[in-house]
Amino acid sequence: MKTIAMPISTLSAVLFLSLTSGNSLAEGNICKGMEQSACNKSSSCRWVKPYKRTDGLKVSGYCRKLPVQKSSQSAKGKQVASKKS
Repeated sequence: MKTIAMPISTLSAVLFLSLTSGNSLAEGNICKGMEQSACNKSSSCRWVKPYKRTDGLKVSGYCRKLPVQKSSQSAKGKQVASKKS
């Protein structure tokens, strides 16, 4: 009975983790799979043109999420803290 219980509990844990982490990944990249016209209209995405890698593989164009900019206040706080030292 122990030989069956361990794989089932492991499988349950893996299934739970994959279901809970999948939602955050899907929400994190809103640009994935977007068509070029929709990507160009979005302010949080940009279109990457098709290109050829150095190993000869052709990469199709795709929509990419823009990096998140750090707020200017947090940068100012670090400068003020460093001046006080």
